[in-house]
Amino acid sequence: MNSLARLAPYVLPHRTRFLQACCAMLGVALLNGLSVWLLKPAVDYVFISKETATLKLLVAAIPLAFFLKMVIQYTQSYLMSWLGQRITQRIREDLFRHMHELSMDFFWKRKSGEILSRLTNDLNNLASGLQFVPLYLIRDSLTVVVLLFVMFYIYWQFALIAIIAIPLAGGVLTVLGKKLRSASRQSQEIMGEIYHRFQESLQGMLVVKAFNYESGAIQKFNRENDLFFEQMMRYFRATALSGPLMEFLGSLLLACIVYQAGWAIFRNRMTPGDFFTFLGSFFAAYQPIKNLSQLNATLQMALSASDRIFSILEEKPTVRENPKPVLFRSLRQGITLENVSFRYPERDTWALRNVDLHIRPGEIVGVAGPSGSGKTTLVHLLLRLFDPTEGRILLDGTDLREFGLSSVREHVGMVTQDTVLFNDTVYGNVGLSKPGASTREIRQALEVADALSFVEQMPLAGETQLGERGTRLSGGQRQRLAIARAVIKEPPILILDEATSNLDSASEKGVQQALERLYKGRTVILIAHRLSTLQNADRIAVFHRGELVETGRHSALVQKGGVYATLFKFQQLGAGDGASAPGAPAAEGETAADGRLSS
Repeated sequence: MNSLARLAPYVLPHRTRFLQACCAMLGVALLNGLSVWLLKPAVDYVFISKETATLKLLVAAIPLAFFLKMVIQYTQSYLMSWLGQRITQRIREDLFRHMHELSMDFFWKRKSGEILSRLTNDLNNLASGLQFVPLYLIRDSLTVVVLLFVMFYIYWQFALIAIIAIPLAGGVLTVLGKKLRSASRQSQEIMGEIYHRFQESLQGMLVVKAFNYESGAIQKFNRENDLFFEQMMRYFRATALSGPLMEFLGSLLLACIVYQAGWAIFRNRMTPGDFFTFLGSFFAAYQPIKNLSQLNATLQMALSASDRIFSILEEKPTVRENPKPVLFRSLRQGITLENVSFRYPERDTWALRNVDLHIRPGEIVGVAGPSGSGKTTLVHLLLRLFDPTEGRILLDGTDLREFGLSSVREHVGMVTQDTVLFNDTVYGNVGLSKPGASTREIRQALEVADALSFVEQMPLAGETQLGERGTRLSGGQRQRLAIARAVIKEPPILILDEATSNLDSASEKGVQQALERLYKGRTVILIAHRLSTLQNADRIAVFHRGELVETGRHSALVQKGGVYATLFKFQQLGAGDGASAPGAPAAEGETAADGRLSS
């Protein structure tokens, strides 16, 4: 009932069409009864009494009845298909919209393959249920009622015997329904894992092949595929049992009726036409009852899919929009972190701990530290992808949570190390951060990012499709497009998280010079493992194990001899970019480069 109640808002707007479909189903049920009723005059008046007029009437009535039935059946099927697809379309739209409203912790905790399974496999099961369950449930139930009426009219004593089948069928369906729903729910959960394995291998095929991991990936997939097979066989065993079991129960009732009807005819209490009409009604009711018993499987799968779909729709974002949001216009006083601490969902360790930091308007602040020290987490909090577990972040003295999410983010340009491009054109990917941007503006942004030259060499230049995740480009080319995407917004706040890490030395120098021209008049947060890119920053904030341990200019921090100086000296030796040096403090849970635990 809870699942049906959740579906009600999607069904009610289309109640007129649903009522039209119900009327068509009633028409089919009545015509089914009429078709059986024609057996009585055919036997009594044609085959026994040999009445010519009745024969002619039946010859005209039979094709007319079946022609009307054909038209009405088409109408009911079309209307229910339309309703099923329209309702599923709305649910799909709501799911997609709701996923974009959820906070990042939802995606942090769930596998993308599991989410895709609910958006595809579960929605297909729900669509099938919406299309066929009401169609067969209402039409076949009405058909059974009409045929029972015919049987009662012919010989009510035998009809009472036939009614015994209804509670028996209900008991069978109840027992099997529980097994069907349990097996269906578990199989759908396993299907989520199977989707995840497919997606994992597709996205990581380079690593799979490079490390000869094909057999390991296949073994994991086969284990989950075997589990899915076992659950589906539980489901199909219950489905396969329902039909034959209903047939056996029906055969017992039929044997009883035939025996009683034979004696009734012998005693002239029933005509042969009555008997064949009654028997025809009984057999005609068999198929709808069988459909209803098998429909239970579709119903249970649809209800299970509905539970999984609505569990996503009922998820609430943890980062919530303020009911009366403040509009963020520009940065005048700066960004302030007051005793900010943060821990990612379902993790025990702190990503940031007791961070106090003030960034002045127009200041270029570098952020450095070993891997896992909290640098990227700082970006997540500034964009309000997460809210601090403790403390607060202020923009011009106002808590970040008071502002509208979109009003803050539209003033921030960001480039990350992991570049995400969509299956769209070059212009589409660059211009998505500024809807309505002209081709001239996009080309200027590409030029600033040192990307225009390679874009113009593409087959269709800026109209070239980039493929899924931009796989047709090199890592450096993808990153330059991401820089262009941030540049076109002309944002007052610019966040660069390893923005040039995938560029070669020549490209990095050109892009770095272009970016530095953009720094003027903007507040820049520059995160880098490659410390040479931070040397011209107004100030560098150094993080270690989630804590802010040092701040100052490059030269002062090198002379201080702390974490930053150790990292810088290690890079000067050419041992790596941003790794922990021998003896230098390492991120929590990490070891130093020479294998010794850092102190």
